[in-house]
Amino acid sequence: MCAADGIIYPGYDPSKNRKRNGDKNKNEDIDIILPSVEEQIGAHTTECKKTLVVFIGGAADSWCKPLLNHVFGEYENDYGRGENRLHDVCYSEHGGGKVVAVIKKWFDAKQKIVLVGHSWGGHRVICLAEENPDITIELLVTLDPVSWSKNGKQAKPKNVKRWLNVYVDYKTASWWRLDNLIARIGGPWQKCQNADVNMIINRDIKGNIIDYGHADAKRMFELTRFKDEVIQL
Repeated sequence: MCAADGIIYPGYDPSKNRKRNGDKNKNEDIDIILPSVEEQIGAHTTECKKTLVVFIGGAADSWCKPLLNHVFGEYENDYGRGENRLHDVCYSEHGGGKVVAVIKKWFDAKQKIVLVGHSWGGHRVICLAEENPDITIELLVTLDPVSWSKNGKQAKPKNVKRWLNVYVDYKTASWWRLDNLIARIGGPWQKCQNADVNMIINRDIKGNIIDYGHADAKRMFELTRFKDEVIQL
């Protein structure tokens, strides 16, 4: 599978995410990749032309792929390819160690930076902002963030202009769902008191309970219209 610090190039095709060595739980190795500027064929970027949108998955995203396939994969296909693309985009697993060099390069080129993290990746985007106070984050999106070390009282990093948070209300969420059980063990932040916007994914506008849970990253990103805010940058 990908190393936890790996970044995937634009041009990622979820339908061709092959298995290797006969192991059903392992994906083909994919190393660090920077967003390309001209052809999406693996060449490293020499110029930073667009807003950079970095998607960071949770601890199990290389297996279940709720962010990799259904959020990053679709967004990259629609908005991150070719000379007429809307944004430069990339994906990292939760380690995120190699993301710093990417966001610094784009920021130095006077481009906007957007970070989108799901689950443990939500925790990681907060850490990346905190650890790099000289890099302005135009928009930070956390999709049901989880970690033991932080919680809903997490401060908004000073270099983040706007923070959008969507979460599962675990008081009403289904206990039988494996994704919800794992999130509960991991330590869900739920409402983040210092975020600019908080939304609950498993209730409708009338307060009725909906069976959405921790793995529903696509719904979190799209039904909240957080995706629309990213597109506008």
